[in-house]
Amino acid sequence: MALAFFDLDNTLVAGDTAQAFSEYIAAHDELSTPDDFLPKNLAYMEEYDAGTLDLATYMRYTLSPLCHLTSDQVEALIRNFIQDVIIKMALPKARILLQKHHDAGDQVIIISATGIHLVAPIADYLGVKHALGVDIDILDGKITGELIGVPTFREGKVARALTWAEQHGESMVGSYFYSDSHNDLPLLEKVSHPIAVDPDPILEKIAQQRQWNILSLR
Repeated sequence: MALAFFDLDNTLVAGDTAQAFSEYIAAHDELSTPDDFLPKNLAYMEEYDAGTLDLATYMRYTLSPLCHLTSDQVEALIRNFIQDVIIKMALPKARILLQKHHDAGDQVIIISATGIHLVAPIADYLGVKHALGVDIDILDGKITGELIGVPTFREGKVARALTWAEQHGESMVGSYFYSDSHNDLPLLEKVSHPIAVDPDPILEKIAQQRQWNILSLR
């Protein structure tokens, strides 16, 4: 048995769930979004791809349309989002790979730089019990837009993965991590089995140089 960590966006699903959710929000007339909401979100995604994203600023902006909603309203919105969008983004080969690790008795954990409000219910939909995402502040039952704790982003993924392993009495020996992004290099370098999944050009080059496994779930 081993720990098997999986990135979410562009790894287990085809596309970025946070961006897809922003598009979903923008399509709902009852939710107030700035006129430049989608272009600005795309600009943030370009910064992520370039490795220059300021996560706190991005999260504050992208969460802003949800800040006036109650927790029940947010949960209902996300349930509908999963049914309307995520079902189509989920990759059949990813489900097979997840099941392979479940069958081996591994502890499967989705660890993503997307907010936990999305990661946890999407992980549940994918049949994964354990989910780590960017934790967001809740005040009086409403999202504030601020982050709390160590974000699951870059080096933060390593810190959160190690903390999770310690809290659950698990070892990183023999561990796996599947990811598409060069932003995840710190955790890929920490695990025993780094696997590049449909990698971005930077990660693909590094994976080839280091002779890491490269696979496609598309």
